[in-house]
Amino acid sequence: MPRSLARLRYRAPPVPINFSRIDASRPHLEALLEKRVAAYVVRQSNPRHVKLQVVVNPKARRQATGQFVPAPLKPYTLRDVVDPEGKARHGEIIYVFRNDKTNQIIYSLQELLDNHHLAQLPFIGKHSKPPVLRPDEWLPHCVITFPTPEQGHSAFRKLREFRKLHELAWEKTNPEYKNLPLKQRIKKIMDQRANMAADLAEVLRLQEAHGVKMTEAQEEQQQKATEFLDKRWQSIDALANAAMAKERETDNVKWLEHQIRSHKMKLKMKHNQNEADQKRLLAAKQSLEIRLGKVQYALRKAEQFKKLQQDLAKQAAPAEVGGAETKLDDLKEQARVLREALENPDPTRSAEDLASDGELLAQHESEITVLQQAFEAKILIGTRDHYIARSVLPRVLKKPLPTPFSLEGVSVQWADMQDALYASGQWSESIEHEILALNKIRGEVALLSAEEFEIEKSNEVGRIIRALQGNEESSSYDSPRRLFESEPEPEQKRGISSYLPRLNPFKSATA
Repeated sequence: MPRSLARLRYRAPPVPINFSRIDASRPHLEALLEKRVAAYVVRQSNPRHVKLQVVVNPKARRQATGQFVPAPLKPYTLRDVVDPEGKARHGEIIYVFRNDKTNQIIYSLQELLDNHHLAQLPFIGKHSKPPVLRPDEWLPHCVITFPTPEQGHSAFRKLREFRKLHELAWEKTNPEYKNLPLKQRIKKIMDQRANMAADLAEVLRLQEAHGVKMTEAQEEQQQKATEFLDKRWQSIDALANAAMAKERETDNVKWLEHQIRSHKMKLKMKHNQNEADQKRLLAAKQSLEIRLGKVQYALRKAEQFKKLQQDLAKQAAPAEVGGAETKLDDLKEQARVLREALENPDPTRSAEDLASDGELLAQHESEITVLQQAFEAKILIGTRDHYIARSVLPRVLKKPLPTPFSLEGVSVQWADMQDALYASGQWSESIEHEILALNKIRGEVALLSAEEFEIEKSNEVGRIIRALQGNEESSSYDSPRRLFESEPEPEQKRGISSYLPRLNPFKSATA
């Protein structure tokens, strides 16, 4: 993360107001309860995140020691529009910003621009590279979403490379620029609005072609791994069965261990100390040790494979029962209905009924988990794709290849849909083009006048207080006018007492 973004500190969320400490049944605490409820309503109705922010706030950095600056609130950014839940990983989203005056393009993997992003822009003439980022000049151009971070990083690098070619190798692509005046030529080179759409369409086309090659490589690796596993496990089973049968001495573990000990003794004998005998005995001993290692490895792997197959068969037993798939579908449907009933509870039902529904939902979910694991175990028994079977693979075949690039799930959200027409006829049909709803949050905020706000505020305060009291029929708080009445001023002192200081009884007297 960039240095300035790493130091960006947001204000902590407000402390929740606790109404449980105030007993609404006591008359002398009614005013305090109304005051707290009114403060809660005002705080909840404050539309703080209405303006979209695209540039990092420079005042949000950590201040020097001894200086206190209130930390700003978390800004409303493009990430809140595109990924409101914040589940996207770094690299899955590319944010594209455009300069409103020069149409320069900046690509970013963060939702906020910082001054270090200006390093993407080359110096091609006077006033061609802004010294700092101005929030009023940079606007969201589009947002590109990818299914995997690796694909997003690859597209990010390609887009920056293509833009640099447009800016630095313009004499090869647009030789007519040489005949233009210098200022007009600089403006033409800086304007990358149309090139951005064409570059993106070309990058996605290259990724689609590269994804086909990656899929072929993955299938080829899988085929090689399957062939290797078949041959390897066939030799392991044959060697393990021969060791268990003990038909030949070279397959007997005890005989091999005895021969290795015997060769160790012969190596120490006095009449075998010449070079030829030592070399002969060492070679025989090493061959015996290699054979013993192979036999022990085969026995160990065969035992592990047999034990895991038994465990998988036991785990897959529920899936072997007739009607298991139908039962799984019925349980999923029942769990969905119970989950919706618990998320939107019926007010006419009692707490005991809701608790029993929760227990029944937990039971259904546990049964669903058991059945799903049973079906997975059933598949593993037939394919032999578990970790014990794949443990005999060499490192080259054991390492998985990257996920193939795919245009399924790639979406481009444009601030202005007309920009997509610059690459008309070059887009793939599987790419989704959408409109970037920048002002969506403004439509969700109701802007009221002062009088309307006071009316809505009083109605909300009365509703909350009635709910806290547990009496929906009560009308004593239908119009809490005392909330908006000014408090009586304290009685002013008169005479000499008004000039005397107020004594502090907790302050110790001094001589």
